[in-house]
Amino acid sequence: MDRTYRVWYLLVPLLAVLPAGARMLWWQKPRSVAIVDQSMAKAGEALFNHEWKLKDPLCPEGDGLGPVFNARSCVACHHQGGPGGAGGLASNVTTFTTRQGGKAREGVVHSHHIKGDQYRETLQHVHTTLPAVAAPSLAQVVALPGQLGHCIQFPSGVHVSQRNTPALFGAKLIDEIPERVIVAGAKAQKLKWGMAPADGENAPVGRASRLANGKVGRFGWKGQMASLSDFVQAACANELGLGNPGQAQPAPIYVMASSRSTTVDLTLKQCDELTAFCASLAKPVEKLSKGMSEEQAAVGKKLFTTVGCAECHTPKLGNADGIYSDLLLHRMGQELVGGGSYGEPPIPLPDASDEGPSPSEWRTPPLWGVADSAPYLHDGRAASLEEAIKLHGGQGSRSRDNFAKLSQVDQGRLIAFLKTLRAPSH
Repeated sequence: MDRTYRVWYLLVPLLAVLPAGARMLWWQKPRSVAIVDQSMAKAGEALFNHEWKLKDPLCPEGDGLGPVFNARSCVACHHQGGPGGAGGLASNVTTFTTRQGGKAREGVVHSHHIKGDQYRETLQHVHTTLPAVAAPSLAQVVALPGQLGHCIQFPSGVHVSQRNTPALFGAKLIDEIPERVIVAGAKAQKLKWGMAPADGENAPVGRASRLANGKVGRFGWKGQMASLSDFVQAACANELGLGNPGQAQPAPIYVMASSRSTTVDLTLKQCDELTAFCASLAKPVEKLSKGMSEEQAAVGKKLFTTVGCAECHTPKLGNADGIYSDLLLHRMGQELVGGGSYGEPPIPLPDASDEGPSPSEWRTPPLWGVADSAPYLHDGRAASLEEAIKLHGGQGSRSRDNFAKLSQVDQGRLIAFLKTLRAPSH
């Protein structure tokens, strides 16, 4: 009998630690840090800079550019601070969401068609009461200060938004961050703020973007792509109309989805080459601008943490040192809502929200290279860093208000620090 009890005394602690041990064994290991194949990156650079056309010789099995598209090359949009950088307002992409009669529809309004302007997608194809505008300005989509008279009145159930071109510098490091690190960051925020919910706006508590396949999204303004490869293939299809193994080319929104072409314009090898080029882009640097002192930048860096910016713009995530992002979705308030989806929208798991990212939720954009990526926010409505901070709402309200309480001198120091975050070519 005593022997039996002794066995149970040994088994109970063992059984107690088994779940934790199993989790440790099966917990996602850090992604291996692969060396980029330089020959593939070189081939990808040529594809990145290539100006695509209809029946392009680089698409022997497909129809090339289009039928609908926003640009003729990757570099046409990704060019600030060098190839792979951000883009200006002229490169904005218009997205939409409609919810009418119990049916939801979302997508991109492409600004060009291979057959000419008369075949372009327009807002009128989104809703018959809207004007036949193919490439609306940001002022037509958003009620901007001083330009209120330009904004289009959208009917109930129709939401139109724009997306500004993000920089791709350092994308390889983002791609290699283990999912567990991103998820752990969300849990840490929740604990720090007294278990405050991620669907509230009183505390900077974010949540990981969970995709339909269970992976964590880390690329895209809504965190809708899990890997750099997914991002590249979605961009090639949506922006250039280049169908590929990862995503079919889009059909015009006025054409039935069943009419979408299934031909492949880009091979998997070409997609891998483009991904290799994007992965080869160096990470941004911290560098003093002309006339800026080290002391000024150092004080500004401390203030960045003091006012709460670092709560979401985490200085380091995994091995991505200097990223200044937690890669989580945060609610940014009613003023920063945005409908539509670039690529396929994420579908939440049971432990996430009911309908995927809400219109006011945005993935925290990495701030590395921010000095060379104006304009700011998801649609580029902020022309300056000061304006971007002042437009923070929702979970960003606390840091916005703390910034406003700083003296003008200290505000200048914080901005001076942000201006040290440069593209790698600077």
